[in-house]
Amino acid sequence: MSKSFYIGLFLACVAVQMPAQTLSFRRQVLETGVSAKSVHIADFNGDGKADVAVLNTGELDMGSVAVMLRTSTGFSAPVVTSTGGIAAWSMATGDFNQDGKMDVAVVNNASGNVSIMLGNGDGTFRIGGYYATHLSPNAITAADLNGDGHLDLAVVNGGSGDLTILLGKGNGTFTTGASIYLGSSPTDVVAADFNADGIQDLAVTNGVLGLQVVVVLLGNGDGSFRVGQSLNTDNEPIALVAGQFSQNGKADLAVANLVSNDISLLAGAGNGTFQPAVSYSTGNGPSGIAAADFNRDSKLDLVVCNDVSNNVSVYLGHGDGTFQPAISLATGSSPTSIAVGDLNHDGRRDIATAGPEGVVLLLNTTH
Repeated sequence: MSKSFYIGLFLACVAVQMPAQTLSFRRQVLETGVSAKSVHIADFNGDGKADVAVLNTGELDMGSVAVMLRTSTGFSAPVVTSTGGIAAWSMATGDFNQDGKMDVAVVNNASGNVSIMLGNGDGTFRIGGYYATHLSPNAITAADLNGDGHLDLAVVNGGSGDLTILLGKGNGTFTTGASIYLGSSPTDVVAADFNADGIQDLAVTNGVLGLQVVVVLLGNGDGSFRVGQSLNTDNEPIALVAGQFSQNGKADLAVANLVSNDISLLAGAGNGTFQPAVSYSTGNGPSGIAAADFNRDSKLDLVVCNDVSNNVSVYLGHGDGTFQPAISLATGSSPTSIAVGDLNHDGRRDIATAGPEGVVLLLNTTH
């Protein structure tokens, strides 16, 4: 055998024997009120530090947004503003009126509308308007869908099985745009450029009525969409996130499947189509998913919150679209929403989950 053969064999053995990288996190609980549902991380008072916002909701109660501002010693007590709607289920953040202050758009499931909450720059909000959707809206995302430089909104309506587009004017007001019928009960929506044409597209999870799929909607550049590929997932896809997991410049999708207790990785081809799903096991009842680089190796990782097993599953990415087996981290009971960001300004990506106990922070201390 040649010398190069033995060197290659030695290196292969070393690679096999190397242990998977571990992560370390410190747990902290923020009391936010009752029925914390949707959590976001953003700078709500313009001081350059990441704050935490969460929706407090109930099936028949008026919703509210509670903001915990980052302080020198931790986080402030919740600053609470009513949404003016019943059963606030989901929210999106962005500067909708272009005044440099973070705003919030909230989906009110029972009211059948969206509350636009314009930021005052101190963690409080004022109502900028209400916009009707169709039946039982349950998820929302913000992106520039028509290329005019203003943030628009895409809302999925679980009761009517369709999607409502609200086109932003850049002053905090919106006009109702296209409505796309999906034929099922959609649960989540994400925006990304899936066919590399410079126009934002959408992907929507459809996890009930026997349709275990993600539907891709390709943008026409004017805020309207055409239906693209339907992607098979595992049982009851409920949440999804887009990212370049294979570092090839093409947008991929990762989907949390509530009933089959796994995630589906869908590799994008860069033309609006995707490869068949590859599955990774999660905890029980995965209900939310996010992407970030947790170990600072410049490769995108994934994190899933598990509603039934009361934990999160973190998947460290290899940078080629594959991931290490899950690392499990305990949270509070029944985490239903997840967000990622640098909460203590140390350059590491942290995790926030929302549930009945309020918001549980997992502060990244990995070296």
